[in-house]
Amino acid sequence: MTTYEALHVSAAPVLHVFEQDGGWHWGITVPRPAGSGFKVVAFSEETFPAEAAARTDGDRVLRDFSDHGMRMRAH
Repeated sequence: MTTYEALHVSAAPVLHVFEQDGGWHWGITVPRPAGSGFKVVAFSEETFPAEAAARTDGDRVLRDFSDHGMRMRAH
């Protein structure tokens, strides 16, 4: 990605749901400026027994980000 392209990438937060150590977790990222990857802005400390449960909780936090802007941090 070029610097020009990076300046025009949406900074909207993105939810990621993944399995790790026998349970499900979620994380929310935003693109770093100037195309230097992504920054984790929130993540689950709780381990969920099912992907759907992690996704539901992550979606709730993602909605809070949309409603309140990037000022809040969730764990």
